[in-house]
Amino acid sequence: MIGITSYGAFVPRYRLSRSSIFQTMGWFAPAIMMVAQGERSMCNWDEDPITMAVGAGRDCLTEYDKQQIDGLYLASTSLPFMDRQNAGIVSTALNLSEHIATADFTSSQRAGTSALIHAVESVKSKEKNNVMVIGTDARETKPAYFYEMWYGDGAASVTIGSKDVIAEYKGSFSLTRDFVDHYKGKGRRFDYFWEERWVRDEGFSKIIPEAVNGLFEKIGMTGDKVDKFVFPCFFAKDRKKIAKLCGIDPSRVTDPLHEVCGDTGAAHALLMLAAALDDAKPGEIIVVAGFGQGCDALCFKVTKNIATLAPRDGAHGTLENKLSIDNYAKFLVFRQLIEPDMGIRAEAPLQTALTALYRNRKMLLGLVGGKCRECGTPQFPKSKVCVNPHCEAMHSQDDYEFAGQPARVKTFTGDMLSVSVDPPNIYGMVQFDNGGRMMADFTDCSIDDVKVGLPVEMVFRRRVVDPERKFSSYFWKAKPIAGAAVDEVDKLTMDGRVAVITGAGGGLGRAYALEFARRGAKVVVNDLGGSRDGSGKGSKSPAEVVVKEIQDLGGEAIANYDNVATAKGGENIIKAAVKAFGTVDIVVNNAGILRDKSFLKMEPENWDAVLAVHLTGAYNVTRPAFAIMKEKGFGRIIMTTSAAGLYGNFGQTNYSSAKMALVGFMNTLKLEGGKYNIKVNTVAPLAASRLTEDIMPPEIFEKMKPEYVVPLVTYLASEECEPTGNIFNAGMGYYNRAAIMTGNTVQIGDNDKLPTPEDIHKNWDAINSLEGAKELSDLNTAMMDLLSGPQASGGAEKAQPAGDAGDVTPQVVFDMMPGVFKPEAAAGVNVVFQYSISGPTGGDWNVTVKDQKCQVKKGTAKKPTCTIKMADDNFVKMVTGKLNPMKAYSSGDLKIEGDIMKSQLIEKLFTLK
Repeated sequence: MIGITSYGAFVPRYRLSRSSIFQTMGWFAPAIMMVAQGERSMCNWDEDPITMAVGAGRDCLTEYDKQQIDGLYLASTSLPFMDRQNAGIVSTALNLSEHIATADFTSSQRAGTSALIHAVESVKSKEKNNVMVIGTDARETKPAYFYEMWYGDGAASVTIGSKDVIAEYKGSFSLTRDFVDHYKGKGRRFDYFWEERWVRDEGFSKIIPEAVNGLFEKIGMTGDKVDKFVFPCFFAKDRKKIAKLCGIDPSRVTDPLHEVCGDTGAAHALLMLAAALDDAKPGEIIVVAGFGQGCDALCFKVTKNIATLAPRDGAHGTLENKLSIDNYAKFLVFRQLIEPDMGIRAEAPLQTALTALYRNRKMLLGLVGGKCRECGTPQFPKSKVCVNPHCEAMHSQDDYEFAGQPARVKTFTGDMLSVSVDPPNIYGMVQFDNGGRMMADFTDCSIDDVKVGLPVEMVFRRRVVDPERKFSSYFWKAKPIAGAAVDEVDKLTMDGRVAVITGAGGGLGRAYALEFARRGAKVVVNDLGGSRDGSGKGSKSPAEVVVKEIQDLGGEAIANYDNVATAKGGENIIKAAVKAFGTVDIVVNNAGILRDKSFLKMEPENWDAVLAVHLTGAYNVTRPAFAIMKEKGFGRIIMTTSAAGLYGNFGQTNYSSAKMALVGFMNTLKLEGGKYNIKVNTVAPLAASRLTEDIMPPEIFEKMKPEYVVPLVTYLASEECEPTGNIFNAGMGYYNRAAIMTGNTVQIGDNDKLPTPEDIHKNWDAINSLEGAKELSDLNTAMMDLLSGPQASGGAEKAQPAGDAGDVTPQVVFDMMPGVFKPEAAAGVNVVFQYSISGPTGGDWNVTVKDQKCQVKKGTAKKPTCTIKMADDNFVKMVTGKLNPMKAYSSGDLKIEGDIMKSQLIEKLFTLK
């Protein structure tokens, strides 16, 4: 059995929004608006067809014995060298054997599929055992042109062999016809294109079906057997037509990837094939066609080996790893379509010494260093002497590939003075996890993305292009691993911090103590050890058990048994922390008791006992700690409130009052601690504890693990915590913020006429409204907000007689749309317009036009024809004729997603001005 044994893909991380091209150049070429949807992939300044080919090849070689490769065919129409074998560069960068055959396939968009057929024939003839085929392209076009929108950059790779085949080769058919829809003459930078309908009607629609039907006739198959039909064609409507002409169900046509990367030239048939293999199932029939001066058609049948293929990025993975940009000028600079002045430093000689390149080809192109046979120490670059000071063996170095070794950032800097196409120039020391280090440039990142300890991978990139000789030099750079920063670098630590946690003998307090200790904090575990209603003499056991748990983890902790309800108890807790650890940095007021009764049955002693622990207890512990925090200029204080306090709960007037009082405590303490870097926040936890075990239903109680609250409290106790004076709900993995909001001021009466209860009643809706409500930071701000009265720009309301219309808002516009709808203009129209309007009067509305009827609804439609995004003030200006729609779109004030052309029906269907 001969067929595909592995595959891989590479698409550059940068994706340029096509609408940004129109927004920049729409004034010059308004017709490109028709194709301004989605994104096209674009090379970073240090990427080109060679580097992308290496990326795709490395993905293809995942858990593959590269020494088994005995042929490499590289297909492209945009290779950097006309007379230097480009496949040889790729082979060296991949550290393949030098005893293999390499070849460049070029001068046609079907070069990828042609190379694939030749690879199959090489293996079938037993001249070769395993051949790697890589398609790669980064085609250039003139700016502001349809093809600039349609094209994209990318690469894909497959290996052909006879062992562990994942897709069996069933046959192929080639049709050669000198059909010219575009060409590039000698010495020309850009392709010359004939009109689009020529390639659509005479090219795609006739040549592809002829080749595919020729394949079916040759292998004795019919189109109804095809599960996936893979072929590049950027004319969306013609794809189904072509499938029908081949006798293939149009639903079997695979995604052309136009919206997410564009047509990648000689690589695109292979890239689409990789996407088809990403989710292929055993037994599926895949037909692949490559178009260009004829057509190649190939048929594969997926085998059961697809299920055991090693995980890789593939097409889906590389497409998901993206950074969307709308900076069209950056694209033009990276493509050298505009040449900004790089300064005098850029005039340094850039000629490559070809002798040195040849002698050091493994080091420079393959990132091959050395590993000492005597002590096993890796090093880069390779040298005659081992760098291990305890070894220093001579001539003991074997070749050692660093390209695939895990590494981390050791040091870095962002240099604004050195020459860079994308400043600042980011470089530094990279430390390999398994030994060895090197200085390296960083790529595909901003200076804010790079941190010491950040995991990186080494990637093959273009280092520089000699402008006089057009010679591209290559080397390896460090690229941050997507998503690694959160997991590996941004971990919050509490090293050296001292935390006091009350009520820490169980439940939430215990969970806080254990997590703080895991992150390096020294913990005072306070717990009286009493019952949940506060009665009894107490016990040392709960606190001691938690301390033992912390010590078993390798942490430091002491137990404390003082009662927070007394001033002496609070002082003793803090004194214990200072005696044991020298200071206090964090206080978590978590201690609490319950004595629930309905209000009329609530005796004074039950009222006082609950307030004494929750409210007075927080005061008793926080006051002596606050003095230490103020002096040292750092502190984190967390209060524990409850939903019962924030929202109320029957039978808990004492508990609710104490918990809400803690919010008031926080509100003032945040002001007094603000300039001393003392952050004070409050958490309302929903967690299983002895206080809630008989309140919550059993099935809910089981889900309320304290560990779900711990992450929020840990963040609030950390140095990285920025907020202060905030309230947060947390439980069962759900988090939100609660706040006290103040509505807009309504002025009733004046110095000449006092308001009456009747005036209040008349304006009650306005007084009671929380529309446009806001948070106020302190008492003075609240007083000024109230006494300053309605503000013209602040949204406050002036009491006025009923029926006063006021200003036009988006809601007013949508309310009137059914009345200004023109059914006579809607014959045959079936569209859904989605409006997403930002700003204080904005919202989401959708307008459906069908059967010459109009329906307006508030909210989001499931499948809108197009989505219009604007700020509320600009939207009102546009519909009232004060803002030209085309000007708004070109400037970016109006954004349209989906079918842009259908959006132009709005002006035809409605009379809004």
